[in-house]
Amino acid sequence: MVSIIIPLKQDQGYLKACIEACLEQSKNDGIEMEIVVLPDDPFPWMDSRITMEVTGPVSPARKRNRGAQLSKGDILAFIDDDTRPQPGWLKASLHHFTNPAMSAVGGPSITPASDSFRAQISGAVYESWMMSGRERRRYLPLKECDVHDFPSCNLLVRKSVFNELGGFGTDFWPGEDTEFCLALVKKGYRIRYEPRAIVEHHRRPSLRRHFIQLGNYGLHRGYFAKRYPETSLRFQYFVPTLFVLSGTALSVLTILGQTFWGCLLMVLGSLYFLLGIFSLAGKPFKLLIGALFVMLVSHVVYGIFFLRGLLAQRLPEENPK
Repeated sequence: MVSIIIPLKQDQGYLKACIEACLEQSKNDGIEMEIVVLPDDPFPWMDSRITMEVTGPVSPARKRNRGAQLSKGDILAFIDDDTRPQPGWLKASLHHFTNPAMSAVGGPSITPASDSFRAQISGAVYESWMMSGRERRRYLPLKECDVHDFPSCNLLVRKSVFNELGGFGTDFWPGEDTEFCLALVKKGYRIRYEPRAIVEHHRRPSLRRHFIQLGNYGLHRGYFAKRYPETSLRFQYFVPTLFVLSGTALSVLTILGQTFWGCLLMVLGSLYFLLGIFSLAGKPFKLLIGALFVMLVSHVVYGIFFLRGLLAQRLPEENPK
């Protein structure tokens, strides 16, 4: 039996479609399931096919942990309310759990074609290898493999292992999934990336919210580079910060009249945009141009916040030890 756990603040208008898509998994593939929804406040509508518990304004990690306590399934399937599982999502994931060493399975969260143009830009930036590197598998169906870290918007976990580890840590958000996955790996369990376990995941509807989200990612990854170096002290996470620092230094030298460094800045800037175009190949022209410039700002935002996290003694939400 699978327990699908959906934490949320309030219904953004996506929850009904999410629930219907989950129920289709049972109807089409014969999978026994339950759905546990955990909002801050009661909804004006209630679906008799789901279990709902109002939690108040607590973190997503606390909601997921409470959902696991309420669940009856052997497998916990964590998704967000703004996702929509695609046909075969559960079926593609569940066969991996026949391997006792496999504790978790994650799949790509793709951008829906129905999203607004600005949300499509956000999705294109995340899908680009210039932005996400090898982690672009989180946003596109790529080659099946083992992974060390995966987001909780599309993550299935064996309940016995979840209970063994005490669930998600509640100090961080975002980042509680990184902490949890590290605990899994340290225990010798495996996490499998299954490209057929697809959910659609609505992107941020405005670029401002996209940059806020990306800044939070950078801040926590920078802090985790010190706190959890086993999975976060990786060169790819430092690249945007190196990009910002080198670009700033070259700009200052150019302003001071150093012609050579100004020419180098122009060459590197041109190379950046050429690589960006290559990494966004296949996108419609208007989307490509928009994503190219948003990606530039995204690298700057992520790089600055990564550095802030790297230098921080403690993040604001972290509980004193």
